[in-house]
Amino acid sequence: MTFVSPVNTMTLDCSGNVVSNALLLADVDMNKSNELIVGTQDGELLIFKAIRNQSQAQLWRRAHGLGFITAIAVGPVTTNTPEPRPIICVVNAEGAIHLFLLRLAVQRNRVRSAGGTLNSGNRNDSKVHLHSATSIVNDEEQQQQQQQQIQVAFSQQLICNPKILIIQEYNDNEKQIIIGYADRSIRVFTSMVIEEFDGRLTGRFALKSVFNIAEQIYTIAARRISVKDYELIVSQPGGNLLRFNPNEENGRILATDMCNNGTTGWTEAIALDRFVDETVYAAICHDHIDIFSNQLNRILYTIPLSVKTGYLCGLRVGPPSKDKYNQIVTISSVDGDTFIIDRDSNILRFRPPLSSNTGCGGGNDSITNTSFADQIQAFTSGFFGDNNIFCFIYVLTHNDKIIIVHSIETSNTKTANLATLLEKSALDQKIKEGY
Repeated sequence: MTFVSPVNTMTLDCSGNVVSNALLLADVDMNKSNELIVGTQDGELLIFKAIRNQSQAQLWRRAHGLGFITAIAVGPVTTNTPEPRPIICVVNAEGAIHLFLLRLAVQRNRVRSAGGTLNSGNRNDSKVHLHSATSIVNDEEQQQQQQQQIQVAFSQQLICNPKILIIQEYNDNEKQIIIGYADRSIRVFTSMVIEEFDGRLTGRFALKSVFNIAEQIYTIAARRISVKDYELIVSQPGGNLLRFNPNEENGRILATDMCNNGTTGWTEAIALDRFVDETVYAAICHDHIDIFSNQLNRILYTIPLSVKTGYLCGLRVGPPSKDKYNQIVTISSVDGDTFIIDRDSNILRFRPPLSSNTGCGGGNDSITNTSFADQIQAFTSGFFGDNNIFCFIYVLTHNDKIIIVHSIETSNTKTANLATLLEKSALDQKIKEGY
């Protein structure tokens, strides 16, 4: 295992708690670069963009009054558009789903300085001087906040207590949303939402099928099994998984049977298409990761991860290498310990700066007024910003901060292949191969 110390960080302000399913990276304005979307329990939807050559990020769009946000997804849900349009879908604890559609021609916010406002060249400039510089700045801030606001394009009341939201396409043009609920059920809705000529969204989501699961549902992931179909992977207590095709009547359900597995605590699961020779399924269980066979009938191998306290969370799939075969897996613990694992079980480990006495760069990148009690309440990883740099994103519990770690570098060791996976070649959305 190789340990590195991240020095390239950004911090963002985010008031309010964030659940793990309300944090994701996605391209919401079709500019071929991802934005960071965050939903808070106070009902705020925040969208951040990277600026200044990835050295900073700023709040770009926001919405209020959405209730206790439990999950967010981005994808095409309209059925009458010739090209897929990314639509932000937000569900809250009361069961309402809200859709946001951002226009393609987005005007850039230009905040003018007070001096620039006074030098307008108008004959009535003397009237402008009657206003103080403070009032001008306040007006500009208010104007900028108004430009940041986005309105809900469509809303519908569904069933309360959703916790997971997924968007998938079935057959030729059937858009579906899959929602996992706290009552151990999974519901599949068919989208009948259309985009009108004036940009409004109309229609509804119709319930298609309901699946009742015997045990508690922790996470749900989707995997494409063909151009027209997909399967769901459900994680449950004890490191158990099940997978099935929700659109197949009387379909086969594959499940693990690890009755002797004494693992307790949170479990997350994903499918790994290019991790080994066949598609396998990974689950994190407290302090290790289990790799299951394609049929879920045996554990191929277990990767132990040293976590002093807390437990593992945030299992994510990283980008493949040039040959589109080797994938990496990123995992975080609630204490911030982050692991990057490749198919050869090489492990790169680092820890983001969670306290004020931990070095994390300079200038605005430094984190102040933090506490050792800070833990990770939400984690994700992926490409972010115009340059599409691979980043690790953490939401802290007590500090109202989001930490973004990027451009990790390490020395040449036996796990240098992992370092290569995260080098500057991520700028062109591809990861260099280190083998």
